[in-house]
Amino acid sequence: MSILGQIGYSGVRAAQVALSTTGQNIANVNTPGFSRLSTQTVSLAGTGALSAGGGVQVTSIRRLSNEFQNQQLWRATTEQNYYSSAQQYLTALEGLMSGDGSSISVGLDRFFAALSEASATPGSAALRQQIVSEARNLSQRFNGLNSNIKAQIDALHEQRSAMVAEINGLSANIAELNRKITETESVAGDSTALRDHRESLVQQLSQYASLRINEVPDGSLSVALANGQPLVAGPSAGQLKVGVDGNGEQILSLTFAGTSFPLRQDGFGGALGGLYVSEHGSLRPAQEALHEMAGQLAQMINDTLATGFDLEGNPGQALFSYDPTSTTGMLEVNDLRPEELAFSSVAGETGNNEVLLVLLGLKSQTVTIGGSAVTLNDAYAGLLGQVASSSRQNQADLKTAIAVTEQAQAQRDSVSAVSLDEEAVNLMTYQQAYQANMKVISTANQMFDEMLAAF
Repeated sequence: MSILGQIGYSGVRAAQVALSTTGQNIANVNTPGFSRLSTQTVSLAGTGALSAGGGVQVTSIRRLSNEFQNQQLWRATTEQNYYSSAQQYLTALEGLMSGDGSSISVGLDRFFAALSEASATPGSAALRQQIVSEARNLSQRFNGLNSNIKAQIDALHEQRSAMVAEINGLSANIAELNRKITETESVAGDSTALRDHRESLVQQLSQYASLRINEVPDGSLSVALANGQPLVAGPSAGQLKVGVDGNGEQILSLTFAGTSFPLRQDGFGGALGGLYVSEHGSLRPAQEALHEMAGQLAQMINDTLATGFDLEGNPGQALFSYDPTSTTGMLEVNDLRPEELAFSSVAGETGNNEVLLVLLGLKSQTVTIGGSAVTLNDAYAGLLGQVASSSRQNQADLKTAIAVTEQAQAQRDSVSAVSLDEEAVNLMTYQQAYQANMKVISTANQMFDEMLAAF
């Protein structure tokens, strides 16, 4: 075969490979995580000084992926899911605490309003009954809000367990892909699809925690938590486990290569970090403050009633019972008849309202909540304000994180995503190159035939 024919054949082969590469890109334009491919060619040298060359050779099919941009996208994904995970609980908690049907402030106002209404005629059975009714409504608000917060904590625990199971599954799959990629590349096989799949799994994993990711020379990825604890090393994967401590709080541990060690959750980042912040920065502090308020309210009311006498001249009895161990019955109203409310400071004086007036004054009396001296109304308003402020700040941070993630995704796509317009141009370019090289071969054959005919 003539040199011209060899050059033409090499061009045809290169154009065929390039067309196949373009076809693969177009076929995977909507495949999540796919990194587009590019055909790499080099010119072949000729056989002598007067040779124009030896044609073209395909050296590789390059997978277009930028490690720095991938790392940026994974970090942005972690940050976005951190705020997104926390926001769902902040929004729910703020809605619970601010609703008229569950607001402790509304319940306190109505209870003290009932006391104020009865102050003019402390012996009125109807007004006394109203006070008992408002006391029960107030206790229901405490119990309902406490139960709802407990339900959110339980739901958060279930979500954390589900996330841990998902992390374990993703880690195991990444380790298996590490094994396959190492084996494939050791025999010069095609690992592009495997690498695409692995990067997609790493991005999913980055939703749940901050990660340290490094590629080692054999092609495998090592994945560790932000504090350095290993999740994946080569073909081996660790296992996260969820346990419960003596206080009923969930604890995490990691088992890797036969060794188990506890994990701190306050530096996790990602969705797991968001859950930790929601639980220990909002839900549990709100629940603790609610218990303090209920305990202080019960003590103040009961201590004041203990100084008075009821309509029958009997010493005052406690109106509220506080149980710190109960979720649904944290604050209960004792089974008192309206006549047994001790509003009089003197036995037998049914029109005496001195103790009732002291009860009214409790609305402005300060109590110690969270280490601060405040009234009950101010304590609840401050707690609600703190939750609302945290929610607003988290929403702002989430909005920023979403913008950063979108920007990181766009930067990644500018290198790795398939552009149909660009591939359409490539398709025409390589098709023309194929046809031109076929023309070269045809010309070389024609010249060879004409040369044979000359003899």
